[in-house]
Amino acid sequence: MTLTSCSYSKEKKHNVFAMFLKHLRQSNELSQEQLCLYLRQHSSLFYNLDTITVSRWERSVNIPSLAKQAEIVELYDNELTSIYSHDPQFLEECSTLVSIPNQSRFKSSHPYYTNDNYDIQVIDINDDSFYIMLKMILRYENNPSLVLKLPLAEFDGLKDLKIHVANAFNDQIVGHALYIETSSQYVLELVNIKSDLNEIVTRNPKKLPDTMLVLSSAGATKEVENSMMSTYINRFVNKKNLRYLCFSVCDEGFIKKLNAAKLDAFKVRSIQLEDKTVAVHSFLLSRSELMANRFLLKLAVISPKQLVDFLNIKGKG
Repeated sequence: MTLTSCSYSKEKKHNVFAMFLKHLRQSNELSQEQLCLYLRQHSSLFYNLDTITVSRWERSVNIPSLAKQAEIVELYDNELTSIYSHDPQFLEECSTLVSIPNQSRFKSSHPYYTNDNYDIQVIDINDDSFYIMLKMILRYENNPSLVLKLPLAEFDGLKDLKIHVANAFNDQIVGHALYIETSSQYVLELVNIKSDLNEIVTRNPKKLPDTMLVLSSAGATKEVENSMMSTYINRFVNKKNLRYLCFSVCDEGFIKKLNAAKLDAFKVRSIQLEDKTVAVHSFLLSRSELMANRFLLKLAVISPKQLVDFLNIKGKG
């Protein structure tokens, strides 16, 4: 059976997935029974699916879980982000995650950040501040597996490290993110303490990277932190060669944030660092698992342009 992918039409403003599913079925000239059979044959998530349920989904009587939605769109070579990016209500929820709050809701971990506007800058190895920012981030994360031997300039692989920085008034740094796109094999070796960042940046993958490895992510407020996350998660979903997203971090605040988003670490390892023990938590998600998580899906939907627009909406809520 040859199946045709489709994009969402802006006919209505409510229940975008119901509209997508109905349009998808009709564009592929399938009956509800045929669609039901196809889904049952291709995914265990739909082993007991019936045509009554498909009908209810299309009529918005009820909506399948995000996990099932993600599975359906993946079977048809689509992404949930392309569907929900047309949903005004969903975009409103996305906006509240990153918009600068009004003063009554403002809470910052930064001693000098006073709810100012900020912009996010991407720094690469050609930027004069690259090595300074890299040292600062590695010191902040304090992750023993992220130690790089000096001098840093001798590592050719550092060009693959990506740094995002949020700058507020007077160039105050109020947020940062550090990640690298690499091989899932290298990531698993790092997670299992069989390698460190030194090895990852000096080894050249023989094929396109399939994993984004996030090594540090932080913000002075939860909104700044969400903004930083959205920059790399949106990049992840828009690069089709990336199949896995891995967080390998030891910052307790960020770990609590991931736990609150209903993510469980698949690996926790304790490493002795001088006179204390550091617990490194690693979280590994496939593309479909990311899409099935409502919090991460909201961040993934936010494009760079939308993020700028959202950050200019100050004092909402």
